[in-house]
Amino acid sequence: MECPKCHFDHPQQTDECLKCGIVFARYVAFQEAIANVRPVAPERSPEEITEAEHKARNEFLCRILALPGALAIGWLINLATPMLAYFLAMWLHESGHAITAWLCGYPAFPTAWITMIGERGRWISVILGAAVAAGGYFAFRLERWFWVALSAAVLLLFVLGNLQPDAHAHLLFTFWGEGGAYVLSTILILTFYARADSPITRNQVRWGLLLLGAIAFWSVYSRWQGGFENIAQFLEDTDGRGLPSDMRVLNLVYGWDTYKLINSYRALGHVCLLVLAGAYAAGLVQIQQVRRTLATEAQRPREIEEPVFPRG
Repeated sequence: MECPKCHFDHPQQTDECLKCGIVFARYVAFQEAIANVRPVAPERSPEEITEAEHKARNEFLCRILALPGALAIGWLINLATPMLAYFLAMWLHESGHAITAWLCGYPAFPTAWITMIGERGRWISVILGAAVAAGGYFAFRLERWFWVALSAAVLLLFVLGNLQPDAHAHLLFTFWGEGGAYVLSTILILTFYARADSPITRNQVRWGLLLLGAIAFWSVYSRWQGGFENIAQFLEDTDGRGLPSDMRVLNLVYGWDTYKLINSYRALGHVCLLVLAGAYAAGLVQIQQVRRTLATEAQRPREIEEPVFPRG
């Protein structure tokens, strides 16, 4: 019989090896036990686990303070320097126009205070849709399921947007100027919860995006929570080309009364706040799970050393 350890083969050895002396039954039982223990043994050294626990603890504290702190600072900046906050929100406002126009098949280019929107051709949707589909494919290959789902959702928006008649498409990208500022500022805030290995997190960019998003969010939110007085000037305002403002277009062209206008944007602002609250709670739960996993890993026994089997 061949020895399972040293592979010495001899017809007279049936229970133990004549060369190394191990008992076959004991050795096989021990190897089975090792096979069951090794998958749960920690792959990192105690020093690495301690460092990971320290980082997780710091991240936990950051997640407790960062979002409420950024919203508080954004509110104070909006209160102290409303023009600065309005200037930041303006870029998101114009980007909201442009993105919605792209989804509906219109070429658009956002600039300061004005978004240039061309004639509908749908070629812009084809080009951007192909780019999104390619990104979704690579995300699928990398098993990044969040980006796969996001790519699928954006492709669906491209399809739905291009199905809209021209009049309704114009209504959409008029409304989603302010609406886009809400959504894009919320997305900027949510970048704080990017993956730990992403460049946004590694390079600490997420802190800047978090603060910029909070400032822009409060600029839009305070405008619509202030009631009619805060938007009265916009109902009679025109842009740099002498064209009526978005609010005036919604009011006069599409028949939205002031009550509907205010309450639509108020409701969207509340939805964005609910999304932020959900992300805040989910972020705390996630980092707590990481901390528990690390604590469990630190308490696991080290890999068992192979004993010396005596003869007989």
